[in-house]
Formats: sequence, C-alpha cells, structure tokens
Amino acid sequence: MKSAQLKSSFLAEPTKTAHALGVVLRDFGYNVNDAYVEAEVKRLLAGGEKQGGPSMFLAGWLEEGLD
Repeated sequence: MKSAQLKSSFLAEPTKTAHALGVVLRDFGYNVNDAYVEAEVKRLLAGGEKQGGPSMFLAGWLEEGLD
C-alpha cells in the first residue's frame, strides 16, 4: 500500500485502519492496542515527531508506504 493510500484509508476509516496497522505491529512483537495506534497515527499526521519503537514503523509507513 502506498503512502497516499494509507493516509486516505486512515482518514476515511481511522478505527479500521488502526486495527489493521495494530495487527502488523503486534505480529512484529509490539504490545500495542488499536487505540494507541489510532492516536499515534493522528499525532504523526498532525506533524508530530517519531518517538521510537512502534512510532518509527508507523511514521515510516506513512512516509514510504507499507509492503
């Protein structure tokens, strides 16, 4: 999924998209819930800085897309 598609998907259905991203992060071993993912994506889209761990993945996916 390209960056623009991910952003568009999140803006259209933030809860559903956050859940999908959360599943991927949990597969990577991160202990995150969907509410965290949704809040972090909103923060990053508003210009917030990456904060390490799962935030780095989310920021990268928002910038470069998700394979």
